[in-house]
Amino acid sequence: MSHYLQQIRNSLSSSKVFKPSAETSQDGSHVRYNVDLLPSPPEDRRWEWQHYFAYYLTMTFSPSSYNLGASLVSIGLLWWHGMIAAVIGSAILTVLVVLNSRGAIKYFVGFPVYVRAAAGVRGASLYILVRAVVAIIYFATQTYYGGRITSVFMRGIFGNGYNNIPNRLPASAGITSKDLLSFFLFWMVQMPVMFIHPKVLRHLFVIKAVYTTIALFGVLGWAISANGGKIGSFTYTTKQQQLSGSDLVWPMIQAINSVMGALAPVLINQPDIARYGKSYNDVTWSQGTGILISKVLVMFLGTATTAAATGVLGKSYWNVWDLYDAILDQYWSPGARAGMVFASFGMMLAVLITNAGSNSLPVGADLTGIFPRWLTIVRGQIICAVLAPLLVPWKIIASATSFLTFLGSYTVFLMPICACMIVDYWAIRKGNFHIPSLYVVTPQSPYTYYKGWNLRMLAAWVAGVAFTVHGVAGSLDPSAVAAASKNMYKLGFLLSLSMGGLVYYILCLIWPVQILPAGAEQPLIFEQMAANEGFFEHEGIGTITGVLEGEEMGTEEYVAEGKEHKV
Repeated sequence: MSHYLQQIRNSLSSSKVFKPSAETSQDGSHVRYNVDLLPSPPEDRRWEWQHYFAYYLTMTFSPSSYNLGASLVSIGLLWWHGMIAAVIGSAILTVLVVLNSRGAIKYFVGFPVYVRAAAGVRGASLYILVRAVVAIIYFATQTYYGGRITSVFMRGIFGNGYNNIPNRLPASAGITSKDLLSFFLFWMVQMPVMFIHPKVLRHLFVIKAVYTTIALFGVLGWAISANGGKIGSFTYTTKQQQLSGSDLVWPMIQAINSVMGALAPVLINQPDIARYGKSYNDVTWSQGTGILISKVLVMFLGTATTAAATGVLGKSYWNVWDLYDAILDQYWSPGARAGMVFASFGMMLAVLITNAGSNSLPVGADLTGIFPRWLTIVRGQIICAVLAPLLVPWKIIASATSFLTFLGSYTVFLMPICACMIVDYWAIRKGNFHIPSLYVVTPQSPYTYYKGWNLRMLAAWVAGVAFTVHGVAGSLDPSAVAAASKNMYKLGFLLSLSMGGLVYYILCLIWPVQILPAGAEQPLIFEQMAANEGFFEHEGIGTITGVLEGEEMGTEEYVAEGKEHKV
């Protein structure tokens, strides 16, 4: 042991702040935890490159991303414009994913704990809540997609009897009786997956990536064959004409923003999956490759299939379930029914696994971070699924315009959080976390800030949101705001990300943050603390849990007892 580390050990040994103790604290200096909030143990770090590659292929091969390409056509873009937007957006996303995953793979903590470094141990609850709300909304909309695909699946199996179920709901409901039944059928089918812990969920990503890819290419192959061996072009069903020249600039910017916005939840969720990785190399290149390939591929599949099917069906369908239904309408036969059952099941699988990996998982992690005494990740995932029907997601997904607005609006709230996390890890702390301090609110902890809140990040988040959120009204009602406001909103992803990160960095330069616990300060090189996974040499997980070496505390005790240890 070096002389300096020995000094740190002697300093901390004389303080009660970081000594293991099983006593509860009544002075507000404790932070509750359970087994899901602690760093992932080595036996849980089993995600390899193929799991991360399949994860992004899985997240992208979903109805929302598939529909996006055709949605962009409805605002006047050509199919190859969408391909360009996918390449540019994917390149930016790849960089951000790599930046936001490194800290988690070095220290093996999920988002609810990871964000405490930048936000403060108590202040993190605000951003955890924001992410949880967004994820629950998106879970609900994805479940609606699953319900619509389930209607096609059931029609293919049971015939038009299912398709002709009488509608008993008023037009104001925004959904028919048949689709409402399908929504709940899909909701019930996906419920068992909510009981699967993310460390086991990795296998489903691989299964879904293979099956859904085959199904999507199968439909594309049929459409091209039926269209005489060519892809063809879209038939415009809106009044808006094709754009060219300078008129293309802002629609293209909107397209790039929408491409990135579709993966915004997954981007901020990086710590929740990176914490289970075997190595940093497995996380980085596989995810970057998965994003680039999958975004471009799914954009091509969506636009090419719709374009080829337009030549056959005489109309462009931007919703995948409408396309599959139209195929059954025009080519009703045992072969067509079997094909649509196969294809729709692939999309059902896509929605189910996407919901599990990018929506219910973060909600489970977030609820655990807020209520560790009662909830685990799995229990939080179940609560997320139970809340989904209450949000009436069919009201959100009403048209191409509202869909693009939805994609853009929630990124405004998430991207400043992501930016602060990236800047804090790479530029401010230079990759150095003290893990035990992430679980306490004490004067010695570097993450206590002002009563547990980092006001720098709060100001940066407000600035990032305020800078672009005013454009939401303009997306819904063009006459509501000025053109400049609407254009700023079309840049919502990049503007909110840049503004949040810039404000946070400037504030940290003016008011520097504490890097290590009081009494343990030292000059640090990049990721020096990562060499011991965020612990000082004399420390271990018992520093957090209060369990000394040789003692044991099981998962049941962490969760059921919800003990609040002074560490």
